[in-house]
Amino acid sequence: MKDILPQLLKGFFLQWMAAGRQLSPETVASYRDAFSLMPRWFRDERGTDASEVGMDDLTAENVEEFLLYLAERRGNSAQTVNCRLAAIKAFCSYAAYRAPERLAEMKRISDIPRRTEKRREVGYLTQEEVGWLLDACDAASRRGQEDHLLLSLLFSTGARISEAVALRMRSFERRGGRLSVHLAGKGRKERTLPLWPEVAGEVTAFAEERQLGADDFVFPGRNVEHPSRSGARSRIDAAVRRASELHPALAGKRITPHVFRHSCAMAMLESGVDLSTIAIWLGHESVQTTHRYMVASMSRKEDALARVHPDSRQESGCRRYRAQGDILSFLESL
Repeated sequence: MKDILPQLLKGFFLQWMAAGRQLSPETVASYRDAFSLMPRWFRDERGTDASEVGMDDLTAENVEEFLLYLAERRGNSAQTVNCRLAAIKAFCSYAAYRAPERLAEMKRISDIPRRTEKRREVGYLTQEEVGWLLDACDAASRRGQEDHLLLSLLFSTGARISEAVALRMRSFERRGGRLSVHLAGKGRKERTLPLWPEVAGEVTAFAEERQLGADDFVFPGRNVEHPSRSGARSRIDAAVRRASELHPALAGKRITPHVFRHSCAMAMLESGVDLSTIAIWLGHESVQTTHRYMVASMSRKEDALARVHPDSRQESGCRRYRAQGDILSFLESL
């Protein structure tokens, strides 16, 4: 009897993933990579040709060994291993529905726990550091003007780099006299944000000087419609190198396009904007996603420390904390 694995995989990618789940291209690529790696593992580690791998081979034990191979032999991080596991579990949910006779084994695979991920503290730039990068853009050159506008938009909107490079002029519109930008986000989630007056003025002047039409991309690419994410990353890297010559403190920071998104969130948090509003601004589905910015804020940590140890910001040395008054009231106030 012909194995049903190829048929199930085709249905999973062509039907299940296309059934209004609003999965990003990155997620689709991640799932595809997981099911490209697994047959190779069977070939290299088990001597089983990829064309011979079937549903009988998709067991919890084999999946566990495959994940161990990714971590130990390929050196994948816990986050990457978890992404591969998520793809396999999603397929198992589909396969359990389409092939109920496999339900028990699919359930065993779905119960495999995620690896513990080491969370890095959120990296971000202060407003002063963003200013250093903007100053490093050559305002007299066409390329420098594009870089300045790109960095300004990334910081002021918190846009992902994929959202920013894909902007067309029709993405901008005036509402009540204020210029706003419409972003098509991850998972096809959309949001419209008002622009800071200085950024709005820069967008307007930029478009007028280049005579951009509604369908024109704001940032044209070389031989492509707009820059790729890696192309934009290279331009940001160049701005960082220039700025680091005058401000060596930048050289010690890992500055990626996504750092500007973090920096936007941190700037809003430090200005007193609540987490729910920041979550909406960034297009997060859950405030829990945004909560990490609260955890990363050093000034917030210092404020908490000052509540426990009022003299902690003085240079007169540290003293052990002594609880005063109603301890429950104190804890509730944090």
